[in-house]
Amino acid sequence: MKYLILGANGLIGKQFVRLCQEKEIEQVGTCFSRSTPGLFRFNQLEFDKIQTVFQSLSPTVVVNCIGLAGGVQFCQDNPELGRKYHVEATQNMVDWCRKTGAVFVFFSTDYVFDGQNPPYKEEDPTNPLNVYGKLKQEAEAYIRQNLDRCVIVRTTNVFGWDSHSQTPNFLMAVMNSLKEKNSAKVPAFLYGNPTYVGDLAAGIWDLIENKYYGLYHLVGTENINRYDWAKKLVEVAGLRGKTIEKIDSPPDNMVPRPLRSHLRTEKFSSMSRVKLHNVVEGLKLFVSDMNSERLS
Repeated sequence: MKYLILGANGLIGKQFVRLCQEKEIEQVGTCFSRSTPGLFRFNQLEFDKIQTVFQSLSPTVVVNCIGLAGGVQFCQDNPELGRKYHVEATQNMVDWCRKTGAVFVFFSTDYVFDGQNPPYKEEDPTNPLNVYGKLKQEAEAYIRQNLDRCVIVRTTNVFGWDSHSQTPNFLMAVMNSLKEKNSAKVPAFLYGNPTYVGDLAAGIWDLIENKYYGLYHLVGTENINRYDWAKKLVEVAGLRGKTIEKIDSPPDNMVPRPLRSHLRTEKFSSMSRVKLHNVVEGLKLFVSDMNSERLS
């Protein structure tokens, strides 16, 4: 088994590198905008080079952890570039995996749903409200139609500590804000399943190891709004004198998205031995990772 980890210097990519090292699995990682020693430079928008690069590295598993800076807003403002990034690059990767028999891992999103009828199972009808969700939906469809050996994971609110991140996740953004001042404003209107990055990587590895291919919802076990989540962070981290201020309603210019997202994980839990953590358990792991890095 040889893993090719695309975007190996990001939060999820780093977790996959650690997991491979722990399990003594051969792996090679890539980077692009942020050069990192030991990683191979790779631009997934250079379509003519994707299959050549893959062929030279000869992976048996391709994990695409590359994140597009700007996310939902960027895709809404730049739909053509967003499609190249999320759909066309994915199609190139899938075509190579189909020819070689490699497994392809794709990260999708709860934004393929509209949030009107949660909680959602994998088979429930999709109805994305924004460009980002539509692109992920299109990529999912191509993968499922063209590749049997794939793991498509819909996830959301992925968090973990990575002080070198150029795109801090929600909890890191809250911590950074509380470092600068004594309060942080957080939306109470956005609900989701906080997902600890270690659970995400371990769960995907377990599915691949057991050849449980297909579409899965892989998220934390609890559904919570971001305001309550941030308040629990302050409590678990023991941040005295810090407060979380509530934002009750979406701003007028916010890109449409499901406000009440909730993904069901029964399918994953019936197939995998990996334990998915609840909110407080995940926060304790986050704080532990943060403190460990500060002491190292």
